[in-house]
Amino acid sequence: MRRTILAMLMIAVGFLYSCSNGNNSSSESHSYAGTFITEDGVRFELRADSTTYITFSDSVTYEGTWKACKAEDNLEYANIEFAGYQEYYYLKDEKLYRSEREMRHDALGTKVIYQK
Repeated sequence: MRRTILAMLMIAVGFLYSCSNGNNSSSESHSYAGTFITEDGVRFELRADSTTYITFSDSVTYEGTWKACKAEDNLEYANIEFAGYQEYYYLKDEKLYRSEREMRHDALGTKVIYQK
């Protein structure tokens, strides 16, 4: 029982560490920063200071945060917060996903177009 709890704790710490700002590329220099629009017309502005500004097609806006992540298997992506959930959106290879599983399997991703 103790080993199971310890193993679960180590997995949780490893996951949290993979998305920490300490070992990852800084948001300021990472290629995820910028403004892009989804196929559905949602506009995301990922600022260099790790804040976001999301504008939906009905003009509703939301401000939040984002961070660049690097998993233990060297998979790089960005997490974008929405409604208080830091891992609400996953951004990788110019596609936006709703879960890490979808991102890892390149399933149900929404294509994004960065604005210049």
